[in-house]
Amino acid sequence: MRMWHYFLVGALLLAPALLATLLLGVFFDGTPKHLWAGLFTACVGVGVHTLVILFMLVTGRVLREAIRSRRLAPDLLDELNRFFARKRAYPLAGLGATLLVATGVLGYSARGFGISPAWHFLFGVMAVVFNLWALQEEYRALRENQRLVDRAADALDALDRATLERGEALPESEPTPLISLRNGITLAIGAWLPYLYQAVITRRGAFERVSVHPWLEASLLGLVVVVIAWRARAASAQG
Repeated sequence: MRMWHYFLVGALLLAPALLATLLLGVFFDGTPKHLWAGLFTACVGVGVHTLVILFMLVTGRVLREAIRSRRLAPDLLDELNRFFARKRAYPLAGLGATLLVATGVLGYSARGFGISPAWHFLFGVMAVVFNLWALQEEYRALRENQRLVDRAADALDALDRATLERGEALPESEPTPLISLRNGITLAIGAWLPYLYQAVITRRGAFERVSVHPWLEASLLGLVVVVIAWRARAASAQG
């Protein structure tokens, strides 16, 4: 299955869930039915939008690396740059997920902080309308992205066949190093996400009740990885 197939399954699940949650909010506001429907919809929605963002990021990186290392046709690079210059899927996916989360937060805020329930209803309607529209746009972007991937794959297959016909060995891809700037930065920042979840969501802002361990140590390890990778890159550039 291709990535847009998985997205389509998620979209077909998310669309009726959005409408069902909205209707349950109108007729069964404050009941467990609306609560569980909203939780399910938010989880599915964030997952679907995250899938789009990850797929775009990964395929963009892979295609650029393939074009650079295997010297594919320049027009493919031009088309890839034009596609990612528009960046339609990124803001749509990010805003769609944000609206879903904000709607859920406002639903709890109405009970815990005295915020008017009208804000929860307003954001809920906005989230439903925007996400239904965004799903269509993201689907189109994924299909267009898939066409670029297929073109690159066909071009790579043609290059491999030509290489084998000449009796030459196929080029081997270099393994991704574990000690890299990207991995270090990801660990240094991402290590705090579980801590923030416990402090903000579980403990409702009571940071003093949440231990910074082992997240502090993991973040420091990420900084060590950044320093090692940075020094290795500098040494390689000088050599």
